[in-house]
Amino acid sequence: MLSVEKRFMIKDLHRKGWSISAIARQTGNDRKTIRKILGEPLIRERQRRARRHKLDAFVAYLERRMAEGVFNAPKLLREIRLLGYQGGITQLRMFLQPFRQPKSAGVTVRFETEPGEQAQVDWAHFGFIVHEGRRRPLYAFLMTLGWSRAMYVEFTVSGDEGWFLRCHLHAFHYFGGVPEEVLHDNLKTAVLSREADGTIHWQPRYLDFAHYYGFTPRACQPYRAQTKGKVERGIRYLRTSFWPGLRYTTLADLNQQVWLWLDTVANVRLHGTTGELPFARLALEGLRPILGRPDYDTSILTYRHPSRDCLVSYQGNDYSVPATYARQPLLVKETPAGELLFVNAAGEEIARHPLTCGRGHRIVISAHYQGLPSSSSPRRRPLAVQLLPPNDWSSLPPAPEVETRPLHWYDQLLEVAA
Repeated sequence: MLSVEKRFMIKDLHRKGWSISAIARQTGNDRKTIRKILGEPLIRERQRRARRHKLDAFVAYLERRMAEGVFNAPKLLREIRLLGYQGGITQLRMFLQPFRQPKSAGVTVRFETEPGEQAQVDWAHFGFIVHEGRRRPLYAFLMTLGWSRAMYVEFTVSGDEGWFLRCHLHAFHYFGGVPEEVLHDNLKTAVLSREADGTIHWQPRYLDFAHYYGFTPRACQPYRAQTKGKVERGIRYLRTSFWPGLRYTTLADLNQQVWLWLDTVANVRLHGTTGELPFARLALEGLRPILGRPDYDTSILTYRHPSRDCLVSYQGNDYSVPATYARQPLLVKETPAGELLFVNAAGEEIARHPLTCGRGHRIVISAHYQGLPSSSSPRRRPLAVQLLPPNDWSSLPPAPEVETRPLHWYDQLLEVAA
């Protein structure tokens, strides 16, 4: 501890203009001690020039994209490189990290399958879309191959049985074959019911579809969605990599964009689990080929009763059928080619129309009304006639007596009224 005299000397030298280094040499004390006595900060603040980073010019763009919900680093990297960014992804990840919400920890066991063994299927809801003039729910169908991790995605406005089968078929064509089994939830389009002992009652049409293509359908245990974790992860990847900030016009435009994303991003990326490209492993899956056989009929089926004016209502429009089938139950088939087929109880096609967009339209074939009376001709109701025995006038009532008046009597009546 310095004496009072030593402290006074240090302060006196400082008042006389001595530097801290000179005082330290004169007194033999450390410069930190001198600074402490003089009441100065131990470390002098240095004005440093702010370091520039390659990412600085793109901060405003990144902040705007994060406000739109885009936090996927590879997606943002592709976008800013188109704008001229020359840096790497590490700097971008460090920039995004403070803005990300922390993930909840979870523990699970990963189950791997052999090549060609399994595909996992699921639906995801993506809000709404204006389709053909109407606001419709928007769904995404996803199929992921368990071994290669190759994905197929298709957006639809319906998740009914026809579209369920149709999306399966499109996925098989995209992959170039069929796996041994397909795993999914207990969807109503696939599972009618499930017994307490685990017995599954399948939808007959889905079972026929599976038999036609030679795969085994499997349903997850209730409340065990992590069983199909590969396709669940694919949904999260779709929501973070493809969907945020997307601009599209129609359902067809949306599907064109997602198929391009599959071919150029999702299926050609280095997969985090396998360490390989999904398309590279897809060639080794050994899927069962489907070429050389006709596609399964994935028409959307429903039943309708034509009205008395021979019209069938379907999706807000009216379509004519032959008059002989008015008010009879008919099977209506919406084909993948965009046609409506009307089939009678004997399985015979009785009418065919192109599917019409919009609502409130009436599509009529005049031949369906041949043989019917014209609606413009007046309807005559049959009259009842009483027949009397010949010369039997006794049953007729007596004729009324009529008083005869001269014509001048009517003239006088008119004068009085005037």
